[in-house]
Amino acid sequence: MTGKLAWPANSAEKARILAQCETQRVTITQLRAQVLDIVLSMNGVIKAYQVLACMQQGSNSTIAPPTAYRALDFWAEQGILHKIPAINGYILCRHVQHECSEQCQQDATHHSDFVLVCNQCGAVEELSMSQEWLALRQRVSNSGFQLNDEHIVLTGVCNQCRCAGNF
Repeated sequence: MTGKLAWPANSAEKARILAQCETQRVTITQLRAQVLDIVLSMNGVIKAYQVLACMQQGSNSTIAPPTAYRALDFWAEQGILHKIPAINGYILCRHVQHECSEQCQQDATHHSDFVLVCNQCGAVEELSMSQEWLALRQRVSNSGFQLNDEHIVLTGVCNQCRCAGNF
């Protein structure tokens, strides 16, 4: 299962994100704010159709799927979400949640991570392995290959599911 709702959204996270957008002079429309609330209330892989379903619940009119995709892509452009084509979804950047050191804001490589996805419960963990990532990028560069996507996605069973025997 992916994108499980974990209401309510963390208001401190939202305030930090909105302050960052204001500092960068990025316009936050009502729709973008709504999608931000939705993604901050979700755990695991965030799928566009799940966000669209949540948007539909709060609307009297039909919302077209591209609307959800555009809003999700906007938050990915802001570094709030990572768009991960390998899992056909998005994940909330753990750095938004300040689960890293204060230095992460200055470290340009902190968004190049390894993403672990549990096949059983959909839990997502983002591992920052800067030195390993830099070494991998250098070897790839030395081969003449140019990377398009800078996320490595590994799937398996998380510790919680393993301990519960859910595999």
